[in-house]
Amino acid sequence: MGRQQSKVRFDFVVIFLVSILVCTFTSFCFGAEDPSKYPSRPITLIVAWPPGGGSDLACRKIAELAGKILNEQILVVNKAGGAGVIGTTALVNAEPDGYTIGNVTSSTMVITPNLRSVPFNPTKDFTFIVQIAEYPMPFCVKTDSRWKSFKEFADEARKNPEKLTYSTAGPLSIAHMFVEQIALEENIKITHIPVQGDSELIAQLLGGHLDAGLSNAMTPYVTSGKLRALAVASGSRIKELPNILTFTELGYKASMDPFFGLAAPKGLNPLVLRKLQEAFKKAWEDPVFQEFEPAAGHTPVFKDSETFTRYVLKEYDEKGKLLKKLGFVK
Repeated sequence: MGRQQSKVRFDFVVIFLVSILVCTFTSFCFGAEDPSKYPSRPITLIVAWPPGGGSDLACRKIAELAGKILNEQILVVNKAGGAGVIGTTALVNAEPDGYTIGNVTSSTMVITPNLRSVPFNPTKDFTFIVQIAEYPMPFCVKTDSRWKSFKEFADEARKNPEKLTYSTAGPLSIAHMFVEQIALEENIKITHIPVQGDSELIAQLLGGHLDAGLSNAMTPYVTSGKLRALAVASGSRIKELPNILTFTELGYKASMDPFFGLAAPKGLNPLVLRKLQEAFKKAWEDPVFQEFEPAAGHTPVFKDSETFTRYVLKEYDEKGKLLKKLGFVK
């Protein structure tokens, strides 16, 4: 009788353990969400810059519109610091399930990775979803400043090396590198003062703590009369500032057409990618977003996933060669 009870107990333990293994294996194989049912819960959109800047505002608006199309909320989370590196690192380390996406820019995908070591590879570690904008940047001073043109600013900087100050949304950003290229062409030295994002930059400039700044978020302050634009860093003029010449029109060789888009970690399911691309395209086409973007300092420009991917890779290669030629990459 004892042997029979022992055998029954042994058989029960074996069956129990096998059941656990089967359940574990089944969960492992089939526990992932069916991509056709995506999304079934809120999506997180990481913004690699502080709240209140052009990137943050644009992401919040298009997230609001795309969330309605997907019937799920898209929650914007700011992870600022390191010229966008902190937020971009958080994005690349997330699960490629479509529930964590993030904004990517020329600074985070092109300039910074070419200048220093970062914990991600922009050519291998991302699934690029869509480009939604370019962001032409006015070079601005306070309205009551003594400089009426960039030539006047450059002439004073030449007479007083390193005395004049300026800032951008982040050190080693595309805006920072652009001004350094201009300074190199002019053979002048101006001092870059690091700040954390557009909001701090504008506050510092309006408060008289900086002489100048370069940021797409400054356009509304120019149109309202609080700042004066001396030139525009872009291939074309800003629609809201039609009389302000570009640096190219002023005769400079430095060029900049910074992009702004959305990406996910590599390995995103193609069906999920298609759903995100379609939702953000519809959101981008919404007249509300088209009207909002210029107010955020952006020019609406759409590229689908395939086109955007090719563009990022081309920019990374070409700008890397340019930065090396100019001596920024050792």
